[in-house]
Amino acid sequence: MHRFFLAFIVLCSSVCTVRAQIDTINTSTLKLNLAAFREAKRTYAVFFEDSLGHRLSSADLWDRSIRLTTTPSGQKIYQFDWQWFQKDSLLANVSATGLLPSLAPLTHRATYTKRGNRRFVFNGTTVTVPVADQRTAKDSSFRVIMNPPAFLFPMDLEIFPLLPFKRIGQEFAIAFYEPGSPSASYYRLTVTGKEDLQVGGDAKLNCWILKIDYGQQGVYATFWISDQNREVVKMREYFRGRYRYKVKIY
Repeated sequence: MHRFFLAFIVLCSSVCTVRAQIDTINTSTLKLNLAAFREAKRTYAVFFEDSLGHRLSSADLWDRSIRLTTTPSGQKIYQFDWQWFQKDSLLANVSATGLLPSLAPLTHRATYTKRGNRRFVFNGTTVTVPVADQRTAKDSSFRVIMNPPAFLFPMDLEIFPLLPFKRIGQEFAIAFYEPGSPSASYYRLTVTGKEDLQVGGDAKLNCWILKIDYGQQGVYATFWISDQNREVVKMREYFRGRYRYKVKIY
C-alpha cells in the first residue's frame, strides 16, 4: 500500500511538472518581449504547393506594418496595417489599434474585395460592432466577451516573435481572437528546434522553430523566427493536403 501511494505521488508530481512547463500568455499576463515590438514594414510572398513541392499558385504579396504612437491623453498604442495584393489588385486591407504594453486590442477594421467591410471595437474584453457600422440586426446584437483576454489573430506574424524564447521544448498556450468569431481561444505552440536558415546565396539566419496546433486534426503550421531581429522569416502551413508558405522578401 505504501508503495502504491508513493507511486501515485510521483505520478502526480510528474503531471504537475509537465503542466507547469506550459507558459500561458494572454493580454493580461504581460509576458511578451516588448523590446522586440518595433516600428517596421515587412513584405511577404504567400503561395501554395502540393505535397510533392509543386507550385500551385502565383504568389500574393502581403505588406504588413507596425507603427507606435501616443494618444492625446498620453496612452501609448500600436497601429497595425496589412495590405493583401493579388495579381496587382488590393484584395484586402486590415488595420487595427491596441494598447501598449499589453497589446490588448482597441479597434479592428477590415475591407475585403469579395466579402465587404467589417469593423469591431474593444472595450476591455468586450467586442461589439460600432453603432455607425451596424447594418443588420446581427450587427446590433453582436457582443462577445473575450475569455481569455486575447490578441488579434490577424497579427500572428507580429506577435509570435515576441514570445520569451529560451530553449528547445518550450511550450506556450497563447490566447487569440479572430474578429467576428463567437469566442477567443488558447492555441498550443511548441519550440521544436533552432537552426541556421538559408535566406539567399550564402546568407543564413539563426532561427527558432515554432510549431502551432490550430486545434483541428491535420492542420498545423511551422514558423522560422530569427533570433537576432525577432521577426518571422518563413512559415509553412499544412491543411487540406497542401502547403501554404509565407516568406519574407524584404
